[in-house]
Parts: sequence; structure tokens; C-alpha cells
Amino acid sequence: MITKDELAGIIDVLGAATIEEIRLIAHELAEIRRLEVVDSGDLEQLCESALGKHLIETVSSEEVEGAGSDETYYISGPNAFPDIPHELSEIIDILELSKREVDMSKVSKSFSSRLKQRAKRLNDKIDSFSGESANAADLTRLEKRYSDLLNLYYDYDFWLPGGISDIEDKILDVSERLEQLKSAQAI
Repeated sequence: MITKDELAGIIDVLGAATIEEIRLIAHELAEIRRLEVVDSGDLEQLCESALGKHLIETVSSEEVEGAGSDETYYISGPNAFPDIPHELSEIIDILELSKREVDMSKVSKSFSSRLKQRAKRLNDKIDSFSGESANAADLTRLEKRYSDLLNLYYDYDFWLPGGISDIEDKILDVSERLEQLKSAQAI
């Protein structure tokens, strides 16, 4: 089985990769290393776990130059520390793969939109609580979601060229609403 860092390294070398390409590479890598071939479900779990930690990210074919289909591609993410398997160049030659260029300005717009949607959902959740209905556990969950949003904003802002400053007001609004809710609850 490949590690999350190797997954990020494979994707980083290719620029962008589909799940099928990752499966083919993992299969070849297992054969070269004389290991058991990775189960598709395990590989998908590995990708999901790496996504959750922002070691890799998903982008659409519109953000990948020369992509001809409507597929989802993985790219190396803001928290990645890619570990490139030394067998990878041989595998790339065997599978006749080439590096793809990713339009990071399009990625930046897409990720900004994603963060705005998350901020809106969080604001909607905060607004759904009336003055009396939020308890300490609710507030803790809301604060955790806000913290996750803020951390993701900083990760993306640092990682993406030109940053994503157009969302700062939305995040500030979430913070203010959360503080208002906490004040109303006297917590």
C-alpha cells in the first residue's frame, strides 16, 4: 500500500491525476515492490483520508489544462509533503503518462467559492439557533466548525497564488455572529 505522502508525491509529479490513474500507478508500484495489489476500496479510503487532511485536493477537468473529459482530478494540497516513490519514473514510462498543467488561478476561484459556501452554511447554522436554543455542546461544535473554516482559509490563502482575500469579510461575519450567539447565551 502506498502512503499518503507517496500519494501526494505521485500526484505532484503528474500535476493532476484521476482515481483510475492512481489505481494503475498503485498497481504497478505494488508489482515492482512485490507487494499485494491495493484493493480499490482501500485506495479510495486513502484518497478520502488524504483529502480530509488537505494533503491532496480535488479539482474539475475545467481547472486542468488539456483535460478532455468531465472527470475529477486530484492535485497536491496545501498540507502535502510529497514523497516521490523512486520507481515512479519507470511507472510513468510504462503507463505512458505525462504531466498535466493545472490552472491555479481557476483553482483559486473554485476554492474561494467553496470556502464562501462553507461560511454561508455555518452562518445559516448559527442563525438557526434562537436566543435560548443553543447549548454548550452546540456552541462547541459551532466553534470547532469556525476554527476549521479559519484554518482552511489560512492554508488555502498561503497555498494559492494570489491568495483568496475575497472571503475575509465572510469569515469575519461568521466570527461576529458566533460571538453574538455566545453573548446571548452568556457563555
